[in-house]
Amino acid sequence: MSKPNSGLFENTKGHKAYSSSGHKLSPAQIKSQSQKRVKNWARKKQSELTGKAKKNFNTACVAYDEKTGKFYFGRNGGYNKEGYVKNPTLYGDSSHKGHLPATTLNKYTFCNCAEVDAVNRALNAGAKISDLHLTTIHVTKNSFDAHKASCENCTYAFKGKIKKNYSGWTE
Repeated sequence: MSKPNSGLFENTKGHKAYSSSGHKLSPAQIKSQSQKRVKNWARKKQSELTGKAKKNFNTACVAYDEKTGKFYFGRNGGYNKEGYVKNPTLYGDSSHKGHLPATTLNKYTFCNCAEVDAVNRALNAGAKISDLHLTTIHVTKNSFDAHKASCENCTYAFKGKIKKNYSGWTE
């Protein structure tokens, strides 16, 4: 049986994030690179989607793994993609509870968030949740590229577990 596609480097060149001198990025560089990359990925994803999927695409997220320097992208509704593999760290399994709440804490469909998609992809590729930095943006015509705070579900799942969220939390 073949290993499922983790989504690693989906729609990217797949290079690591290091400075021109070959050193790992500083926190300011991570923030800047993450914002730039998620914006570019979202524009490309918008051009690839059609119909209802394109109309409903309103949020994009990038998870940066500070240990490997890799970026993992996600979008709202990404969990509905064919072949999506739910990582047990997030979703739980028969032996332990995952980080996600048991039921939705808001009006949104459970696990619909771009953050969940991006983190799930990173975890499926072997990242540790504590090494991840998140940047989430609006992908709507009027608010494109503006930071979007994590919803109640993502705040519950990731606050205090990831390294940094540059877009903020819902309190």
